[in-house]
Amino acid sequence: AASLLPREAESPPPQPSFVVAFYKHLQKIFVFLILLLMIPFTIISTAVSRHPNWESAAFNSAEWMVFCTLLLSIRLIVLHLTHWHMPDVQKYVVRILWMVPLYSIQSWLSLRFHEARLYIDTLRNLYEAYVICSFVYYLIALLGGQNAMVEMLERKRDMHLHHLGEHTFPLNLFFPPWSLGREFMLQCKHGVLQYVVARTVTTLLTLFLEPLELYGEGKFNWNVAYPYMTCALNASVMYALYCLVKLFHAVHYELRHWSPLGKFLCIKGVVFFTWWQGVLIYFLKAHGWIRDIRSWNLTASDVANGLIDYCVCVEMVLFAVAHMYAFPYTEYLPPEEEVQYQGDDISQDGQQQRQSTSLTQQAWQDNSSLGEHSATVPSVMSPSQQPRALQRPMRFKDAFWSSTVPEETLQDIHRLRQGVSRVVSQASCPGEVSLTATSKTFPEGENDLGTN
Repeated sequence: AASLLPREAESPPPQPSFVVAFYKHLQKIFVFLILLLMIPFTIISTAVSRHPNWESAAFNSAEWMVFCTLLLSIRLIVLHLTHWHMPDVQKYVVRILWMVPLYSIQSWLSLRFHEARLYIDTLRNLYEAYVICSFVYYLIALLGGQNAMVEMLERKRDMHLHHLGEHTFPLNLFFPPWSLGREFMLQCKHGVLQYVVARTVTTLLTLFLEPLELYGEGKFNWNVAYPYMTCALNASVMYALYCLVKLFHAVHYELRHWSPLGKFLCIKGVVFFTWWQGVLIYFLKAHGWIRDIRSWNLTASDVANGLIDYCVCVEMVLFAVAHMYAFPYTEYLPPEEEVQYQGDDISQDGQQQRQSTSLTQQAWQDNSSLGEHSATVPSVMSPSQQPRALQRPMRFKDAFWSSTVPEETLQDIHRLRQGVSRVVSQASCPGEVSLTATSKTFPEGENDLGTN
């Protein structure tokens, strides 16, 4: 009973000394000084020189911003790996967190070696699809795994919440309603995994067509592949986003103690904002708004690509800060573990978030107090659907390797290659394929996604 009491009723932890608090905040102070002093100094020193080299100034200032991004992101990743209490959940968090430093480093390298930009972009293009896929698996893991989510969705189907599986116009003209349960979950996963496959195929096509001068990056002409591949990728990524939103909408109430909205906005911001930002800059170049800079020996394409890369370097610093609040490692600590929140990397907002998260044991008690609200967004979770937690964290090496190999993604791509309907029909036909053919089954208390 004591574990269910709000932390506000407990005595507050002792305040740390000024020296301890300063040391814990030292990294953020250092990053703030770099952004406040070093970047303006680089720009001002270039402006007052007799022969200003703005290309070098842009590269040097971007270098400082990449350094700040790495400081913030790597520290948060290490904190997760050293506090590996929920391996089935945190492995997806770490995969998501790697997105920001990878984007930042890739943009910096493209800014520096712009002749090889197309090949450097390959890693980012593949990883952005991987991140969207990881977020879907992350939501499933928070609910206790695939079997637990299917059971929860089936309960909602029994409660006649069929509107969750229906599509809005114009998608309802092409797709029948998805039955809540295994079909709904597999359709959402299939919609996201198709973007992983589409992004991989288009990336390989780009590497093949560019040496033949048939790709035409940034050119909206009918005789190059860029506009066709852009339209195809745009349709693929929008459908992946639709499936992600559909899944998020169906389970967001059960995930309310994990503050899923901020996490969702971080994923959407990094992937989709940077995508549309690049399309907009290429559109401006195609219509003559961005032109050659002859004094720097740069073509309009070089200028457009440089703007994209520099903007990404700036934005990744902001997203690295946002990730500190959206994905704090303290969310996954066991409730019994006492943590000194003052001076930590999540400040007072993070403390309140941790207090809310520590009360997830009360999630299945909320139905009795929902009143009229329960008719619209009922909670159908049970204690068995909570993610598996370890009282003692895994070793750093084991945690690191478990976060690297996307075994479940490759298995699902292979399993769903023939379509969702076939997988659902096989799972429902006795004697053909059991539930273990579509999702691993583990003993009670374990997550069916595995720990890799």
